[in-house]
Amino acid sequence: MRLIHNFYLLLLSLAFISIQAQQKDSLLKALNTAKQDTQKVIILNLLSKDFNRNDPSQTFAFAQQANKLATKNNYIPGLGNSYCNLGMYFLYTNNNDSALICFNKGLVITNNIKFKAIHANLLKRKGVVYYYSGATDSALFYYKRSLAQYESIKDSLEIIKMLNNIGSVCARKGDLDDAIFYFLKCLRFDEGKNDTKNVALDCNNLGSMFTQKRDFKSAENYLQRALQIRRLLKDSVMLASTLLNLGHVYHDKKEVKASLDQYFKAISLLNKNKNPYDYAMVVNNIGLSYFDSGDLDNALKYYTESLAIKRQTGDKSGLASTLGNLGTIYYNKKNFLKAIEYYSESEMIAFETGDLSYQVNALYNLHNCYLFSNNELAKQTFAKYVILKDSMYNATSSGQIAEMQTLYETEKKEKENLELKQKTELQQLQLENENQQRKNQLAIALVIVILIAGTFLFIYNRKQQQQKVERAEAEKLRFKDVIEAEEKERSRIAQELHDGLGQLLSAARLNVASLEDSVIKEDKPGLDRALKILDDACVEIRSISHNMMPSALTRLGLIPAINEVVDNINATKGLKIDFSTNFDESLGKSLDITVYRVIQEVLNNMIKHAKADQIYMSITKTAGDLEISMKDNGIGFDTDKLKDSKGMGWKNIFSRVSMLDGNIKLESEPQKGTMVYIKLKLKNG
Repeated sequence: MRLIHNFYLLLLSLAFISIQAQQKDSLLKALNTAKQDTQKVIILNLLSKDFNRNDPSQTFAFAQQANKLATKNNYIPGLGNSYCNLGMYFLYTNNNDSALICFNKGLVITNNIKFKAIHANLLKRKGVVYYYSGATDSALFYYKRSLAQYESIKDSLEIIKMLNNIGSVCARKGDLDDAIFYFLKCLRFDEGKNDTKNVALDCNNLGSMFTQKRDFKSAENYLQRALQIRRLLKDSVMLASTLLNLGHVYHDKKEVKASLDQYFKAISLLNKNKNPYDYAMVVNNIGLSYFDSGDLDNALKYYTESLAIKRQTGDKSGLASTLGNLGTIYYNKKNFLKAIEYYSESEMIAFETGDLSYQVNALYNLHNCYLFSNNELAKQTFAKYVILKDSMYNATSSGQIAEMQTLYETEKKEKENLELKQKTELQQLQLENENQQRKNQLAIALVIVILIAGTFLFIYNRKQQQQKVERAEAEKLRFKDVIEAEEKERSRIAQELHDGLGQLLSAARLNVASLEDSVIKEDKPGLDRALKILDDACVEIRSISHNMMPSALTRLGLIPAINEVVDNINATKGLKIDFSTNFDESLGKSLDITVYRVIQEVLNNMIKHAKADQIYMSITKTAGDLEISMKDNGIGFDTDKLKDSKGMGWKNIFSRVSMLDGNIKLESEPQKGTMVYIKLKLKNG
C-alpha cells in the first residue's frame, strides 16, 4: 500500500513553541524566585509545554503543580492552560480518554466569552484527539468551533492553522472538494502576506488533492509552483516532499519511468540517517512503481530497503504496510512459504498496534497462501478474517453513532441555552414596554398598539413565507440524506457480497474441487453439477454486487462507468446506444453517483417501456453546467399520465435532479419517441 506524505503543515500547526536550553534554565530560576502564586502558575505551564514531547513525565509533573496552585488561587487562565497541558501529556502517551477529560474540564471553566483564546485552544486540542482516533466528523466539528473563536479575536496565525487542519480532515474523510476549498483559502491568505514558504506548502497540499481527484493538469500546475519556490528556498526536505507528490501524479497516470525519475530525485535530497521516515517512504514508493510495472526483482529490492529502515526507526505502522508489500511480492513469485512469513509478521504487528485494516488485509492474504499448502489453516485463517472484518465494521458503526450522538447533545444544549437567553430578553423588553405605555397618553398608546399590530402582522407573514421556504429546503435535505444513506448501504452491501459471500463461495468451490480425485466414477456427474452451481453462484454474486455499486464508478468516475453500461447494452445487439461526451474526469464522488443513478433510471425506463432499437445520449460539461441529453426512437407515451402514475421511476428521477438544484425537460408523444434533457449547475463552475 502506498503511503502518501501530504500534510506537513498540519504537523506544523499542531507543534508547540520550542524553548532553548538557556530559556529553560532561566524559567527554572524564575520559578524558585517567584513570590506570587499566579507567576508560578504561568512559569509552570510554560515549563510543562516545553517538556511535552521530550520528557512526558516532566510535562505531567509541571502541569499537575500548575493545576493545584491555580485551583488553590482560583486563577482561571492558569487552570485552563494546565488542563490543556495535562491533556496533551495524555495524548502523547496514547491515553485519549484521559486527554478528553482534561480538555472538557478546561472548556467548562474557560467560557467562550471571557477567555476566548484559551477556550479556542482547548477546542483545537479536542479536535486533535478525535482526528488521530479516526473520528473525523467530531474533529471537524471542534476544529470549526475553534476557527470561529479565533476569527472572533482576529488571531490570523491561528486562523491559518485551523484552515489547514480543517482541510486535512476533509481530505482524510475523502471530501476532496471541501479540502481544496480550505487549502485555497490558505493559499490566498499566504499570498496576501507574501509568505512564500507557506505558499509552497499550500500548493503542495493542493497538488496532492487534485492528484486524488485525478485532475492531473491542475495537480502538476500547483506542484510545479511549489517546486519552483522550494528550489529558491533550498529546503531539501520540503523539496523532496514535492518531488514525491509529483511522482504520485505520474504513477497514477501510469507513467512509470517519469514517476521513478521524481522518486530518485527525492531520494538524492534526503539524508537516510537524518530523515529516515521520509527516506523509507520514498523507497517504498519506488518499490510500488516497480511492482506496478511488473519488475518484481527491483520491487523486492526497494521494499527490503524500506523494511530495514522502518525496523531501525521502530515505525510499526509502516512495518505492517511494507511487510504486506513484501508478502505480495513473494505471493506473485509463487514462493508461498516466504509470503506466509511476511504476511504473518504484518498481521502480528498490526495486532500489536491495533490497526484492524492492516490486520484484516494480512489475514485475507494468509488465507490465499494457505490454500496452496494447508487447507485446514486456510479455513481457520479465513474464519478469523471474517470475524475480525465484521468486528471492524461493527466497531466503526458504533463509534460513528456515539460520535454523532455527542455532537447532537452538544448542539441541543447550546440551542436550549440560546432560546432561554432570548426568552429572558423578550420578557424584559415586554415589561419595559408595559411600564412605558402606562406613562404615555391614550392617543400615543393607541398609535403604539397600531404600530405593534402592523409590525406583528408583517413579521408573521414574513415568517410564514420563510417557514415555507425552510420546509421545502428541509424536504430536499431529507431526501438527500435518504439518497446518500441508500448509496452508502448499496456500497456496503456490494462490498460485503463481494468480499464476504463471494470469498466464502470461492472457498467452498476450492474445497469441493479438492474432492475431484477421490470420488468414484458414478458420483463424478454430481460433483460436476455441484461445481457448476458454485460457479454460477459466484457469477451471480459478482453481477449483483456490480449492479448495486459498479466498481468503475467508485474507481474511475462517472464517464468510465457510463461507458461500461453502454458497452454492456450494445453487446446484446437488441438495442444500440450512441454515446458522446466532452470530458472524462470525475465530478466528485457524491455527484458522480447521483448523476449515474439518474441516467441509469432513465435508461431503464427507455429499455423497459419504449420498445426502441436506438438511443442517442450525450453528456456535456460547459462553464459551470452539466447538460445531459437522452432520446430514443421508441413508441413514446403521454407525459400527462405521469401525474397519476404509481411507479417510483420518474418520481425518483425528478427528485434526484431537484436535489441537485437542476432542471429537467421531458418531451414525448405516442409513436414519436421520448426526449429527456437535464441541466445541472456545477459548484466549482
